[in-house]
Amino acid sequence: MQSIRRFSLFRVLVLAIAAMGASAIPAHAQTVTGSFSLAHKVRWAGAVLPSGDYEFSLDSQNSPARVTVRQAGGSIVAMVLPQSISDDQPMAASSLVLHQEGGESVVSTLRLKDNGLTLQFASPKLATPVAETAGLRPIADSQPAK
Repeated sequence: MQSIRRFSLFRVLVLAIAAMGASAIPAHAQTVTGSFSLAHKVRWAGAVLPSGDYEFSLDSQNSPARVTVRQAGGSIVAMVLPQSISDDQPMAASSLVLHQEGGESVVSTLRLKDNGLTLQFASPKLATPVAETAGLRPIADSQPAK
């Protein structure tokens, strides 16, 4: 009798774990593709994209989701990971949102209207201009406060 209870408890645990795993899979898990054109150089994460035509694909079936960017009809130029993905913002059209940072255009958001997804990207680490670092002394020269 006790072995039947253990088996029943085991079945309930397995079913509960399976249900939690199934609910963790997003309903919008799919591969999305699209294209865009850049009129000037843009930085997207660690990649620098010169002006031109590009194609992208979003693979949200695997974790973490990633965006693969290719030159139109050509080779891969970047693979970027979104910082966050949301599907709760209604939008009028799909768009690639840029902002200015350190005098450069940087991709901050990719909005996909047909899928209702908004992907936010972290700002890239931009190099500090030489003019700002020229006046700094090495740390070894610093003196403790008295």
